[in-house]
Amino acid sequence: MHYLGVILSKDLNGIITSWNDSATRLFGYTADEMIGASILKLIPEHLHSDEKTILDNIRAGHRIEHFETVRTAKDGRPIDVSITVSPIKDDRGQVIGASKILRDVSSRKRIEQSLLQAEKIAATGRMAATIAHEINNPLEAVMNLLFILRQKIADEEGTGYLATAESELARVSHIAKQTLGYYREHASADLTSLGDIAEHALQIYEPRCMAAGIRIVKSLESARRIVLRRGEMMQVISNLIANSIYAMPAGGTLSVSVADVSTPSEGIALVVADDGVGIAREDLPKVFDAFFTKRATVGTGIGLFVAKELVEGHGGQINIESDQVKEKHGTIVRAFLPLNTTYAKV
Repeated sequence: MHYLGVILSKDLNGIITSWNDSATRLFGYTADEMIGASILKLIPEHLHSDEKTILDNIRAGHRIEHFETVRTAKDGRPIDVSITVSPIKDDRGQVIGASKILRDVSSRKRIEQSLLQAEKIAATGRMAATIAHEINNPLEAVMNLLFILRQKIADEEGTGYLATAESELARVSHIAKQTLGYYREHASADLTSLGDIAEHALQIYEPRCMAAGIRIVKSLESARRIVLRRGEMMQVISNLIANSIYAMPAGGTLSVSVADVSTPSEGIALVVADDGVGIAREDLPKVFDAFFTKRATVGTGIGLFVAKELVEGHGGQINIESDQVKEKHGTIVRAFLPLNTTYAKV
């Protein structure tokens, strides 16, 4: 449940001095229970050090915006929150405390986790299908060789071993074909607007962008409908948007455009750009490699790998430009889908 207007204040020692009704509904504590108590009552023990950092910033007169962290309800439940903290000053301009506005972002966090899980599932399915396809060809070759070998072995024991080998290889081949079939069965293609998919993705990520201070600029000019696997292209756009958000921890601008183009042929171009931290020049050649990531705590390293696989699976192309130079830092990803995609020809 989303709670609006959760407002409380505290002094410079972290003692709560005001507590509104929305705070009671979110955390379960009454004003009588919390006024005069330490703010640490709401903070998990492993995050207590964050409070010192917050108070140090407040004493210096600094405002903290959209700080995402975890707080604990009266019943022990962890609650994902976004916090904005502002200094409170007296008539002489001296900082005497802090005002906090909290927003419950638990629902958004659950959606993000679901999207991350969907990314992992999609990647696993795609990789499984690729591996299955690659395995199937040498398996058929070995089966043919065993068939030829059968005619050259007269020994009864040898014939038995050969039959067992053929049986086991047939079982492996069946598993590979099942894996391929499973992936394709759940990924039908139909006439879809890439602009509509981009619009839907932006709607999902808009609250997260707002919380992170990221301005969205969109130009979804193409209304063309081409044969796409909608789920796959949603995954591509979601991966690119998520990457841009991670690249702009201090806020910035996210630009997403979808337009009709005539080069390299008739088709549709998707461009996702940000003015974030950028990618180091030495890392650019590796960004589409599976499991390559520079993030220590988040990311699977398969987002761009999956995006490339899915775009190229449609007969398209994807490329990336990035720079870390101060004046022009940021990243641009361009994806092109032909008017007649691979799936339009099936």
